[in-house]
Amino acid sequence: MKFKKRIAFFLLSAFLCAPAFAGTPDKNIVIIYTNDVHCAVEENIGYAGLAFYRNEMKKQTPYVTLVDAGDAVQGAPIGTISNGRYIIEIMNAMSYDVAVPGNHEFDFGMGQIEDFAKTLKCGYVSCNFRDTVKDQLVFEPYKMIAYGDTRVAFVGVCTPMSITSSSLLSFVDDQGNFIYDFDSDSKGEKLCASIQRAVDNARKEGADFVILVAHLGGYKKNIPQVWTSPYLVQRLRGIDAVIDGHSHEVLPSLNVRDLDGREIPVMQTGTKLKHIGQLTIDTEGKITTELIDSVSGQDEKIAAFIRGIEARYEEKQKTRLGHADFDLLAGEKGIGWHHRNAETNLCNFVTDAFLEASEGKAEIALVNAGGVQATLKAGELIYNDALRVFPFGNTLCICDVPGQTLLDELEFGASLMPEEFGGLLHTAGLSYTIDATIPTPVQVDDKKRFVGVSDAPRRVRNVMINGKPLDPDRIYSVISVSFVLLNGGDGHRFEKARLTRPDFITAADALALYIKKFPAIPKVYRTPQGRLLTGPGLADAPGE
Repeated sequence: MKFKKRIAFFLLSAFLCAPAFAGTPDKNIVIIYTNDVHCAVEENIGYAGLAFYRNEMKKQTPYVTLVDAGDAVQGAPIGTISNGRYIIEIMNAMSYDVAVPGNHEFDFGMGQIEDFAKTLKCGYVSCNFRDTVKDQLVFEPYKMIAYGDTRVAFVGVCTPMSITSSSLLSFVDDQGNFIYDFDSDSKGEKLCASIQRAVDNARKEGADFVILVAHLGGYKKNIPQVWTSPYLVQRLRGIDAVIDGHSHEVLPSLNVRDLDGREIPVMQTGTKLKHIGQLTIDTEGKITTELIDSVSGQDEKIAAFIRGIEARYEEKQKTRLGHADFDLLAGEKGIGWHHRNAETNLCNFVTDAFLEASEGKAEIALVNAGGVQATLKAGELIYNDALRVFPFGNTLCICDVPGQTLLDELEFGASLMPEEFGGLLHTAGLSYTIDATIPTPVQVDDKKRFVGVSDAPRRVRNVMINGKPLDPDRIYSVISVSFVLLNGGDGHRFEKARLTRPDFITAADALALYIKKFPAIPKVYRTPQGRLLTGPGLADAPGE
């Protein structure tokens, strides 16, 4: 058996001090973990490779556990077409032992995640996902697993960013009042208290080891620091390791000192099964961590199971749409999402597709950068390509929006420039400039949702609607995904938008129909068209 392992010299990390509460197991405990798979069922190592690796580990020790740290059901056509159900079927076939919901598990609505929780054999754990009406947790805070006489508690933690990075309608009632929360506050104190409470209760129940299974993320700038794993570990005691997700970082182990000064490893595998994570508790109670780059085989039962699922939707995926002589660019996670801090030709094409889908009923189209998830490569384009660009199943609607609201939402979208931000708005029928040298005047709440704009100078300038300066007092007809216009997606808050045409087509289908309109993608889309310009010293116009 050969496995290629990617381990930095300091990362195969037996602790300098053994866990303070440890009762040592009679055989090694191997915890294999995944995070942010995002429907990559056959990419890289794939689920069949993961199953093969787990089976090989079982030959070495009977104590093998499979854990997922969230964002499994969304990110590719297999998830979009089935509203995530196919992925839950695969996870059941894989016999996952522990799972925590990531923010994208909430994309299909609360009814669907309730269905996931019932259908997924291992269920979900989360110590901070709360029904605020009943003031009780939705899921169990942790799961205890016994390995002989040794007990390990797996404490689940969800990111409070789920409120803004999934569908807002999942968390509010018909009047827009929050009925779910993730114990979030601007200082991270509620979240920290919820985690500590779960850890303490697990210890009282007899846990020898406590592992956080978190979907929080690390040091990426667009994640509030107080909600990151490293920040929280420093304010906690009684945990032994953190299996993390959300920020797609490749971390075999990042050692962070807890409140008692103990070094706690925080780990992530990256995304899309490029790596398998492994945490081992040996018979002396020491913890080591590593990442697996590749495996030498596949589990044929899992491979066959996945092929059976793929056969259900394969024909529609292969439907030919058209041809491109050049790439239409978004970016790639881990390399850079160009469209999250700059205009790209793909976003021009997408917003034009939205306008086309409106059949003349909208004068402006918007798309949030976070909703565009893949580059279209030159060559033949098929329906699967449209699904890769829009894997979340978002639908389009049309709203009447005041000009001042448009100005304010554009300002919010520009608030993190030049950093990447999923809330950046790309446009058709509208052009604007951003001066990122000006401090942002945008105000947000403790959930990082847009609240308003102060009286300070604005970043967004020179806003033009079909060649004319935007009128703050006029009402404009706007087409976009409901996720942004109605559901508070990426923190936007189009509160004064008035729905005139409810969801009538998916974003993927609107893109597919627009591609089919042309024998080949027109050359005008070869480069960005100047709808979103950035730079200092821009001319004053509405938005000043």
